[in-house]
Amino acid sequence: MKRQWLVGALLVAGLALFVSWIARNTYWDEVTVPRLPRGEAATNPFYAIQRFVEELGAESEWRRTLGELPSTSSVLMLTHWNWDLIESRREQLQRWVESGGRLLLDGTLTGDKGVFEEWSGLSREYGVREGDDAGEVSGEIMFGASCRTLDLTVGTAQSATDRSTYDVCGLAYSSRIEAARDVEWALEDDSGMQIARIALGRGKVILVNGTPFATSEMLEADNGALFVDAVLLHRGDHVVFLSEEDHPSILTLIWLYGAPAVLLALALLMLALWRNSIRFGPLEAPPSTSRRSLGEQIRGTGQFVFRTDGGRALHAAMVRALHEAARHRIPSYEALPMEDRMAAIARIAQLDADSLAETVNFKGARSHHEFKQAIALLDTACAEVLASDASRRSSNRARAHVDSS
Repeated sequence: MKRQWLVGALLVAGLALFVSWIARNTYWDEVTVPRLPRGEAATNPFYAIQRFVEELGAESEWRRTLGELPSTSSVLMLTHWNWDLIESRREQLQRWVESGGRLLLDGTLTGDKGVFEEWSGLSREYGVREGDDAGEVSGEIMFGASCRTLDLTVGTAQSATDRSTYDVCGLAYSSRIEAARDVEWALEDDSGMQIARIALGRGKVILVNGTPFATSEMLEADNGALFVDAVLLHRGDHVVFLSEEDHPSILTLIWLYGAPAVLLALALLMLALWRNSIRFGPLEAPPSTSRRSLGEQIRGTGQFVFRTDGGRALHAAMVRALHEAARHRIPSYEALPMEDRMAAIARIAQLDADSLAETVNFKGARSHHEFKQAIALLDTACAEVLASDASRRSSNRARAHVDSS
């Protein structure tokens, strides 16, 4: 009894020590967690920046396909864009920029960078420049994106506040922008150029080394001011946003660009199915057969007999009929051996004696074709014997008539 009390006391003491340790090494605190996007904000990757430019008095449009390009006074922002995927599309964009359009591309640009660099003179280079430091991260961590300070090194301040530095979130690390032609406006940090704008014809090309205008980073730090200054946004501008990240399926594209052809193909398919489908009945009722022909009766009876016992009964009946006919035609037929009987019948019917004997004496199973041949042979032999017997009787009657005369 004392031992049980001792064990219980030790367990209670251990539990108390464990609870005390938990209480000393833990604490309760409230943490604010950003709510997940809902509604259009969850499906539209440009939701934040669209609302931003609309608040500034500009018009925004989100497209899922390029379609017809906007006017050359508009701004076009492309993300997750494959620059040289379609040559005609690329040439169309290049002509649009050179005619006065403002094109913004971020760090998600893909494709052969040599094609884009040859046209624009801008490229993204990876790795730290020789002799440079990687640069320090400034600002606080917001939505998982680190913020860095960029200095305006090329061009002049264009914002109302004459801004010359920008705290930007969402830039890429260990990479920079290199320019092979004159840059009219650029922001840099210790890693190199991060945003560059050049003039091509009457238009502008802006390349950003990162994704500072995504929904999760757009309202952080100075990202909004950066967008306004980079694209030279003015009240009344038309801004078009386009991304190939969430591109429509092949079926959606087929319907989008070829709905008339799809409808015509479906109509032709339905017509073909209807034309070749099985009908519920014949085109007209079959004529009624009140009587069955003799040939059909004979063929039906023969098929029934063959299916019943392989035709053995019919074969035996034909053999008996042949013997009965030969008995009246051949003298002493019953006394003759079987070989002589078959030889005599074969001479009268002008048949092969061996084939006739084999057919008469065969008792095994026959195929349908063999059965038909056997019955035909026996029928021919029997008919010839009866015909010769009838001819002989007619000749005897004629001879008797002559003798009596």
